[in-house]
Amino acid sequence: MSGISHSKLAMTLAASLAFTPLMGTFVVAQDVAETEEIAFNNAAAYRIDIAGRQRMLSQRMAKSICFVELGVDTEAHLASLDSDHTLFTNSLIELVEGGGTRELLPEADARTLAALEIVQDQWTKFNAEVETILQDGTVTSAADERLLEANLALLNAANEAVSLIEQEYTGATSMEMSDAVSVNLYGRQRMLSQKMAKEFCYIAAGHRVEEERAILMETVGLFDASLQAITNGMPAMGIIAPPNDEIAAQLGVVAEVWGPLKAIYDKIGAGADPTQEEIATISAGNLDLLSEMAKAVDLYVSR
Repeated sequence: MSGISHSKLAMTLAASLAFTPLMGTFVVAQDVAETEEIAFNNAAAYRIDIAGRQRMLSQRMAKSICFVELGVDTEAHLASLDSDHTLFTNSLIELVEGGGTRELLPEADARTLAALEIVQDQWTKFNAEVETILQDGTVTSAADERLLEANLALLNAANEAVSLIEQEYTGATSMEMSDAVSVNLYGRQRMLSQKMAKEFCYIAAGHRVEEERAILMETVGLFDASLQAITNGMPAMGIIAPPNDEIAAQLGVVAEVWGPLKAIYDKIGAGADPTQEEIATISAGNLDLLSEMAKAVDLYVSR
């Protein structure tokens, strides 16, 4: 990872976190048994994780659509798009109605339900384009242009839902605010891995090239700063260091995968045009980064 000063790192993360964390532990009622408390906190972490995964799926679908337009690994990206649109739909139902593999309870918070309804509205619009693409097996430049704003509207709606769920559960359980922030931050790295690849692809496809270069460098900087924060901890920002050696080691793997990809992103962000070799590298390598980051998320949530 590139060197970032402590003050700059703190400023980057402060601007990106959904809300300013408050230090301390919220104590549950005295009559709640420790085992019940742990189970409830795990359920909270799972809900934040699933809601956070929706952000990633919004960006992975947009990325897949762009690479299909480019004609790069078309079958693989169409297959990913197909499975992702099913997972997004099912996960949204789980977040609202409960159930699923994690056996979530139905959502009861009015603000969170309202936010999830906005996610549903944005998803309905985005999914209409996705289903057409899956039916046709191709992506036109015009279709991808229409999705440039639609995917960000879906991402923003999903991010707002995550923030509300995070606040909801840190106030209702003994889950520390710092732990909830870390779950969110770990999960956000999955999304950023896909958002960077999408922005790279937009540049390669000729969509809003200079604007996307600037956005790409912001995303790269946020991923890099966040990786440093979760690797080393930043207590002042409510971000804890890896709670065990296994998670620390996995974040080391993430850093190793990240290095070569960051070099390509930095080059493109500085003004170079992507080569065919670089397009192929990002098409495959972004999934390696996502996979390794997802392992870190799973280790953190299930610890």
